[in-house]
Amino acid sequence: MASKTAVRHLLLEPRQIEVFEETSAMEREYEFFVTTEEPNQPDGQDRGRIRRVVMRNFFETKSVEGGNRTSEHNSKETVQKKTSLKSRFRLSKPGQEAEAASRTKPKATWKQQQEDRKKGGRPTVSRQSSDDSQKRNGGTLSQRTSPSDSAKFTKGNKKTKLILRINPVAHRFDPFDVLPVPGTPQLDILVKLYRSGCRVNSIAINARNSWWSFIRNDAGLLHATLATWALYGMLIQDGTCDFRVEKLRHKSEAIKLVNTEIRDHEGQISDELVGTVSTLASFENLHGAYDAAQLHIAALKRMVNARGGLFAFGHNDGLLRGMLWVDIHTATAFRTPPSFPIIRLDPATPPLPHELLEEAAYTSPTSILHLSSAAIECFNIFYRLHRLALAVSSRWIRQVSRLTFSNLLYETEYMLLSVPDCSSDFLDFDLESQDKREEGYSERAALADAASVVEALLAAAQIFIYAALREVPPGARLFSILLERLRVALDRPDVSMVGVWTKANNAHMLLWALVVASSVASAEGDRSWWVGKLYEVMKELNVRSLEQLQKALERVAWTDVFFADVLGGVWQQVKEYGKALQVQEACLMINTESALEHDVLDGEGATFNSWQERVEGNLMFHQGRWMVNGWYV
Repeated sequence: MASKTAVRHLLLEPRQIEVFEETSAMEREYEFFVTTEEPNQPDGQDRGRIRRVVMRNFFETKSVEGGNRTSEHNSKETVQKKTSLKSRFRLSKPGQEAEAASRTKPKATWKQQQEDRKKGGRPTVSRQSSDDSQKRNGGTLSQRTSPSDSAKFTKGNKKTKLILRINPVAHRFDPFDVLPVPGTPQLDILVKLYRSGCRVNSIAINARNSWWSFIRNDAGLLHATLATWALYGMLIQDGTCDFRVEKLRHKSEAIKLVNTEIRDHEGQISDELVGTVSTLASFENLHGAYDAAQLHIAALKRMVNARGGLFAFGHNDGLLRGMLWVDIHTATAFRTPPSFPIIRLDPATPPLPHELLEEAAYTSPTSILHLSSAAIECFNIFYRLHRLALAVSSRWIRQVSRLTFSNLLYETEYMLLSVPDCSSDFLDFDLESQDKREEGYSERAALADAASVVEALLAAAQIFIYAALREVPPGARLFSILLERLRVALDRPDVSMVGVWTKANNAHMLLWALVVASSVASAEGDRSWWVGKLYEVMKELNVRSLEQLQKALERVAWTDVFFADVLGGVWQQVKEYGKALQVQEACLMINTESALEHDVLDGEGATFNSWQERVEGNLMFHQGRWMVNGWYV
């Protein structure tokens, strides 16, 4: 054969020899023809010969391979004898075998069923069915089965098999184990938690959605991230799983891999190593172990300096933002400036929508400019915080660029931490014994009042950022630190809180700070104190409805993402506190009148103040409800 084709090999029909099933594959000979002409399709005769050779070789190989291939051999013979066997028999259509079997199978009569029950419950079968079962279970068939019989036999066997219709790995995030961490059910839960939780925080930290693609190929970085999310699952307490073991296991594996990386690649600092240390510092921040977090940040600073500074990580946006926010979190806990200098993140990002800025202009908290201390700094902070709260609300969140929101929040946090700490101005004044007649007392008192207002505003702003804009769980230790800092600035001895803020023309800012604090304070902690102070301020400002309270908050910083879930509960607790206070006053009056009558009769002459001291303390907050004299209100 010499067809006009390029250099190629053609498998042609083997020479005519005797073919046996056991030796045909070994005795077959092939001839190869090589041509060097241009490519060309073979003609119809060549194509037919190739098809015949391939089909015959296929059937011969199938007959030689394996042991018993009777059905395949018979099928081959049937194909070869197609002309002689044409119209000799007709194959049944799918489904007809079962119908025929059901029609021919005799049904047991009522008497046979009764006899079977007496004999032990063994059912009676017909002779035909027993013969069929013997034929099927006999091991070998006396005659060669046709393709239709083979199909019936296979179909009968399939009826007895249990088919699993649920894929056991369909729910797994990593069914093929491509991640560097072994796949477990706990891993699937943690990954789902990572992908579904902290929607707002992901905008601030992971603005370009590049973190997962960065961590999925490194075991140490993935272990550190999973440990952080296991801790997050413990803090939110959603009841899905106990993450304590997973938290410790992933943390220990991450630390082990960091040590291995440093030992094996001495002098080489990769992005993955820096990211693992940064994530471990974030884990310690969320856990509240700020001393350990500071150690990680110190090591992180040395690594960054060895790489040439923060701009050396400009190619990895997720890693760069992660390092900056870890540093900011630790600085917030210690009330110190950040360790890393401020940098410009993506200066070419689009601005906030014009309509959002126009809406924010009507409700900006301009009253902060009346402060006598740090007025410009506080105004710049709340000016941006007011717009950030609007940007993250459900109305605007889809119209604001993620990079714009992340960059603006970073600038706001850096400005907030850069304000000098002036808490010593009022702490020293309150601790020292002061004589109002001394020279300069009024100036020191005014300075202390102004410093307490500034520190309270900064602490409340931090609580709002981490609760509403970062979605940190309320159980995190950072909130207890910030709440304590805020309470120290508000609850000063021998000083009227409402009077100080009213004098500063910012009573509505005090209302906002108390609402934010009441939203994150725990019921087992000091929430009752915050609710009580909030009741006093609302009474002073004549806030009598939930709508009035919301409008007052919108003048400072409001977002429905945060306040929509907590504001109703805070309002209900304030109402319950007011009712409990009224009940306490009524009980106080009744007890005082009866006590005075009793003392007059006894001649003891108890005064009203003595009985008031006895009754005080009966109002308490227990298990989320108010109690007066041991009774729930």
